[in-house]
Amino acid sequence: MHACLQISEILQVIFANVTEVTASGVQPSYTTLYHLALTCQTFRELALDTLWAHIQASYALVMCLPQNARSPPIDLIGGDLSMLGISICRSDMAITGNMVRLLRPLVDDDWVTFRKYARKLRSLTFKKHDVRHCGLHDNVALALLDSHASPSPSFPLLHELYWYDMRDVLLPCLHHYISASLTRLVIHSERWPLAMVDLLAGVGKACPKIKEFRCSTPPASACTMLSDIVTYWDDLEILETVAVNAQALKHLASLKQLRELKMLVPEGYSLEPTSPFSVIFSVDKISMTAPKVEHLLAFLAPLQLSAKSAQLDIKTAPNAVDLGQLLSSITEHFKFNVLESLNVGVARPTDFADHALFELTASALRGLRAFTGLTNLNLSSMHICITDDEIIDLVSAWPQMKHLYLDTDRSWEVTRLGVTFLGLAGVLERCPKLRSLGINLDTTAPSHTHHQYTGITSEQLTDLHVGYAECNDVEAIGNLLAGVCPNLSHIYCMRPVNLDYEDVSTHYTWFEGAGTWKKVENFIIQSRREQLTRQWIYTGRF
Repeated sequence: MHACLQISEILQVIFANVTEVTASGVQPSYTTLYHLALTCQTFRELALDTLWAHIQASYALVMCLPQNARSPPIDLIGGDLSMLGISICRSDMAITGNMVRLLRPLVDDDWVTFRKYARKLRSLTFKKHDVRHCGLHDNVALALLDSHASPSPSFPLLHELYWYDMRDVLLPCLHHYISASLTRLVIHSERWPLAMVDLLAGVGKACPKIKEFRCSTPPASACTMLSDIVTYWDDLEILETVAVNAQALKHLASLKQLRELKMLVPEGYSLEPTSPFSVIFSVDKISMTAPKVEHLLAFLAPLQLSAKSAQLDIKTAPNAVDLGQLLSSITEHFKFNVLESLNVGVARPTDFADHALFELTASALRGLRAFTGLTNLNLSSMHICITDDEIIDLVSAWPQMKHLYLDTDRSWEVTRLGVTFLGLAGVLERCPKLRSLGINLDTTAPSHTHHQYTGITSEQLTDLHVGYAECNDVEAIGNLLAGVCPNLSHIYCMRPVNLDYEDVSTHYTWFEGAGTWKKVENFIIQSRREQLTRQWIYTGRF
């Protein structure tokens, strides 16, 4: 063995980078780490440290115990099995039930083994209980709270706790795992019994080192409690919770490390300060969700925000007047020279009978021109009426724009023309860095446009959402788009809102429209291939 591989610090770096890409993201490669632990004595303990550092399934906690002490997780196959570093006999798979259980009381040797591995844990996840997948039985989870008279905590190095389990009976486990060593705590529960509220009320003092706290679905009644606990944390970097009170806002604004803030504004929220105040936030990303525009405006009132990215969501469908007020407030509360990404989402109206109530004109968007550094703007859920001249005037303020979406999420069941190919060419000319674009495209005159805008080419645009546009001439539209967007690879069109799934004729209309745009997409891709082939023939290179 090379001498460098006998240096523990080097091995720790190597093992920390033994990862694999999965559907849920990048995670440790448990299979590889398991086999590294079996390679030699030099690798064993360091590989096991890395293997057990991040436990992403609660049942893994007991898989270090002897096979005669616990039942196997019957749905484990492939990589998940190796994650535990424990071999499971095929005959064990005949046991019914997918909840890991204890088969006998734990003895002294079992507790020694459990504590040995528990001391290695840095991150622990309790997933939402699902009968379709393996989990830890209630009795087992509670039994592990008995440290067998050990004076030391079960998980002394636990830094990250992710809690998605909604079983009330396991709240003592959550209480047990919350300790002063935690720096990241994520709690997602749709149920909030009184015991949960009482437990979280003490988190501020119990976990003074918290850097990330996410509590995504708390009730409005928890505002005061959550406002109190965040004031204990001076090292916060990421916070997701219900909207907090004035004192907590002032504390958060004073934190230099805070870079991400996500607030859920409940109905009836009010700051109720004793006197008017103003709070200045400087963060990378801010997100706010409210049931109505008026609630979001109330929360924004005292805030001045210096943020690179903003996400604003309204859970009900606002009318055009309210939506106009919201867009105007953005220019009042966000710094022009800092904001780079803006996403504003609104709920879909349940009744489209009077679409004019929800229709925004281009004048409502003009204030956004002040944000000249925008690279991403998503207003796809809004009902926007805009002409060629208006959209060209609008986007001329955003030369750095890379992703732009206007009114392409849903059909408003109203027949009207959108942005023509002239307008499309004007947008591409003024936003040369565009990679994805969503507009309601008027495709009635492609041939006339082609002659007027020869020479305008957007090399970076790969994705185009055409909204409710029709396609009556695949070749003409394909040639035009291939000319101005030679690298276009994906074309999307709008799905009808109230599609009658029992009416076969509506299915045909929808699939026929989507299929026609797919033909345009394939036409452009084929044209690009033929062009590259000719280039290779004449020049010998691509």
